[in-house]
Amino acid sequence: MPLSLGPGDETSNTNSWKWAGVLSDTRKPPGKIVKVFLRHSFIIRAFVRTLLLVAKKHNLDPAFRSSPPQAQNFADVALRVDILQRVMALISSGLELEPLLSKILDSAVTLIQATHGTIGLVVQRNTGPVIRTVAVYNMPEAERGAEMSPGVGLAGSVLHHGQAILLDRYGDLEQPTLPELAEHSVIGIPVRWRGEMIGFFGIGAESPHRFNEQDLETLELFAQYAAVAIHNAHLFEASRDALDEMRLLYETSQRIGLGRDVDEVITAYLEQVAWRTRYVCNVCLYEFDTEGQRTAVVVRGRWNPDSGLQLVEERVPYSKDDLDPLLDAGQTVMIADVRNDPRVAEGLRQMQEESGRLALAMIPLMVRGRRTGLVVLSYPGVYEWSADGLRPYSATAAQLAVAIDSRLQQKLLYERGRQLAVLQERERLARELHDSVTQLIFSTTLIAQSVAPAWKRNPLEGQRRVDRLLELSQTALREMRSLLFELRLVEDVHSPTLTGPERVRRYGLLDALHLLAGDFTHDGVQVGVRTYEYAPTRVGAGTVVGSENEMTIEQDIYRIVQEALNNAIKHAHAHEILVLLDGSDPRHLCLSISDDGVGFVPEAGEESQAGGYGMKTMRERAETLDGSLRVISAPGKGTIVEVIIPTRELKI
Repeated sequence: MPLSLGPGDETSNTNSWKWAGVLSDTRKPPGKIVKVFLRHSFIIRAFVRTLLLVAKKHNLDPAFRSSPPQAQNFADVALRVDILQRVMALISSGLELEPLLSKILDSAVTLIQATHGTIGLVVQRNTGPVIRTVAVYNMPEAERGAEMSPGVGLAGSVLHHGQAILLDRYGDLEQPTLPELAEHSVIGIPVRWRGEMIGFFGIGAESPHRFNEQDLETLELFAQYAAVAIHNAHLFEASRDALDEMRLLYETSQRIGLGRDVDEVITAYLEQVAWRTRYVCNVCLYEFDTEGQRTAVVVRGRWNPDSGLQLVEERVPYSKDDLDPLLDAGQTVMIADVRNDPRVAEGLRQMQEESGRLALAMIPLMVRGRRTGLVVLSYPGVYEWSADGLRPYSATAAQLAVAIDSRLQQKLLYERGRQLAVLQERERLARELHDSVTQLIFSTTLIAQSVAPAWKRNPLEGQRRVDRLLELSQTALREMRSLLFELRLVEDVHSPTLTGPERVRRYGLLDALHLLAGDFTHDGVQVGVRTYEYAPTRVGAGTVVGSENEMTIEQDIYRIVQEALNNAIKHAHAHEILVLLDGSDPRHLCLSISDDGVGFVPEAGEESQAGGYGMKTMRERAETLDGSLRVISAPGKGTIVEVIIPTRELKI
């Protein structure tokens, strides 16, 4: 049944009644009517309730249909219905929250015939909830943004008691804040959403006007409209904040990801996040001892709104305080005034008082459940922090912590890798010294021992051996310089003395081995070199012909032969030594060095493990070629050192 204004309603403003008309218009399909009703059921219910209240107030209830109303009453009703219609349209208009609440407040003041009013939101502070005024009507502008604690003013009284307040005198409040309004009649209503108080709606009227229960009920309905508007705004803000946070995380991740070290990561973070706010932001990292205990706090980067970005390294000793349990649990700590917070250590309090920055916020940097640093924000004077204001920092703190930890781990890995490289280089130098310089000195000693007898037999032979001594000493000097200082000497084409690697590079492996055999051949010692189907281009599995790696392989083979010859003469006292390169098997190259020396007993069950440092270096060189080495020997039967090296197909 359509709602009626009573006699004469056919002349009323039909636009003002179009929401009610939706329910009775038989021209609309039933399904569409139901959808409209369900979509706006809450607002429609509030609208109808308000409409009935207005009708009752102006004697338009069906119980009074027998008494014709005054024309002025009809005009007032039409006006008020139009106001309600505009309020419902505003709620779905997409306006920002504060302008929307201002319009709802204007409508309520007009409908209830008040003279002034306010709407406030419940906000959380460190000391508890307060009412922050966001919309005012015919009130001092200073009231906008004012915050009322529980029990203070009309808003604070509603917050404290959690229920509506209707007073004939504003001055009867326990703590009125506006004495000039003491004689005004006031109504205060809590704005609730699903039982939780999210705001406050208050109006007042100058004396002698007094509000009644119907006014209170009408304002409660407007409070429901305000609740819808606030809830929708919160949903919109939450969605917008989520999008902003995702965008910030993405952009920060991109910027931080390009940082090559800790300083560049901190720079990217401060430039991406801190510049957006008016706080001084410090990024602090902890130093730890060998037991994992914090020993110092190091400020690595700072953003100041006045001076911009600074990379620093300010170190202060670490000391435990009452804030540690909260920070270690990953919680953000907000301090409005360091002077009044008992958790703040005395040293920190003095430092902040001297700087004039009394407000602090600390966001822990957590990695694998361990606090490795802090993002510390400060603000001049006393300041109430909010979760919204800190969201850019708290949202990106995990990214910053992981990025810094990653760079520190990379640096540690690099340092350990460098140390390992130094150790490996030392071992290589020791091996090279043993394989080259030591053997050259040994050869020099052997020749020096034979100079005197040779001189007695033939002065020319003695002179030749002295010249050979000079040649070997010059070669040893060149090897030392090359190894200790890693200098590549310019090869002199006319120089008669070359190092082992220089021989291989210039003449190839076979000719270099023949020259080596000549170095070890002297009175009573004969060294021969033989090959069988040996092709140098097949040495070293997976190696490209002519590459630096191929040259290194041939140099390693040269060094193995050199060490084996040295052992045969020095330890086995051999007289005949044969070096054989056998390439008859296409799968591998077999290198053997056999002698007729005194021989020895290899370690039990491990022939390949016999020998001292020289044997160790030969085995290591064979393994670098993906090969193997074994030693075959027995007392009085000489020794054979056999090396098997995988070969490769020719690669151009």
